Amino acid sequence: YCITCRVKIMDIKKILAFLFFLCSLATGYSSVNDSLKISLITCSPGSQVYELFGHTGLRVQDVSRNVDVVFHYGVFSFNTPHFIYRFTKGETDYSIGLADFRDFVYNYAVRGSKVSELPLELTAEESKRVFQALIINNMPDNRIYRYNFLYDNCATRPRNVITENLSGQIQYKNPDEKVTFREMIHDCTHNYPWLTFGIDLALGAPLDRTISYEEQMFLPDVLMGAFEDARVVKGDSVRYLSGEPVLLLAADTMRMTSATVRPTGISPLFAASLLLSVVVIISVVEIIKRRHYRIVDTVLFSIYGLVGCLLFFLMFISTHPATYPNYSGFWANPFLLILPVIIWVKSMKKVVCYYHFINFAVLFCLLASWYWLPQQMNIAFLPLVLVLAVRSVTYIWVNRRKEKMAEKEI
Repeated sequence: YCITCRVKIMDIKKILAFLFFLCSLATGYSSVNDSLKISLITCSPGSQVYELFGHTGLRVQDVSRNVDVVFHYGVFSFNTPHFIYRFTKGETDYSIGLADFRDFVYNYAVRGSKVSELPLELTAEESKRVFQALIINNMPDNRIYRYNFLYDNCATRPRNVITENLSGQIQYKNPDEKVTFREMIHDCTHNYPWLTFGIDLALGAPLDRTISYEEQMFLPDVLMGAFEDARVVKGDSVRYLSGEPVLLLAADTMRMTSATVRPTGISPLFAASLLLSVVVIISVVEIIKRRHYRIVDTVLFSIYGLVGCLLFFLMFISTHPATYPNYSGFWANPFLLILPVIIWVKSMKKVVCYYHFINFAVLFCLLASWYWLPQQMNIAFLPLVLVLAVRSVTYIWVNRRKEKMAEKEI
């Protein structure tokens, strides 16, 4: 859910100045440096899928040494070998990025995003420890890490770097409202119904548990709000973690139109309802003619079965969080691929009938318990489930009518 920042490489003078600064820290020259400032940078969402959740960075500034850079996590490249497969499997190896501050902000100015800065009220010793931690994370042996879009992403890593290097215990002002991961994700994707549909299909029941305030900080905006109200407690001493937020870059509404306006086209609910309507019409024709169109079930059950293969891959092979259990596996599963094979074998007619009976029983139980499931199901799933139920009922009905007609003829 984090972005690939397309930022310019720092010029030679800044690289040399920055390297000098690192060396001075390593040798103890800057063991206490009051000019070292750390800030939390928060960037508003963009229009691309991987930009919809925003981005977080840590600005490190030392005016005395002409250093002004941003460390940010969650950098990836689509050109990585087998990227799609590795992403689906959960083997998402992302890295920490380092950019010149002005280049970093310019990257977001181009896409029209808002950029805010939250100065952190850290002591000189805390700032030094935070910076050293970022340096260590950016070393060649450490900069690549296994990304997790809920628990280890571009927002949680900067938070951990800050909290782990404070001289005291951080206390957040916990909100009264209880939310789930799915509700928070829906807030980010509500303008993109097909993306919401895909996420709801791929991610299961774990996404619907009530989460703590710390877990909510997987979103950059929530992290910034938490840091604004956070305090650092050490013994009897209490101090605020941050100063007042600063707007570095206002959002360009013209550039961000595609991110704020609902995309045109049919919605998943409309498409699923349309499919259900077509299937119902075909099924009625079959009942009237007492004839079953096997090609219809072959196509439908094959598509559902292939989707089920993907869901089972996510549940049982992928290392992604929140994919197991997934109750959508009851209506989209690999077992549906059995029907397109046996339906064309004449000697398997009874087996096909039993298959449809079992399928309908499973779907009926799923529909009956729809609102009591521990997983929030996308409303567009309902007509898709009814499609399979209608096909199974139709086959059983037509087959039964044929059997009765055969008995009468005898």
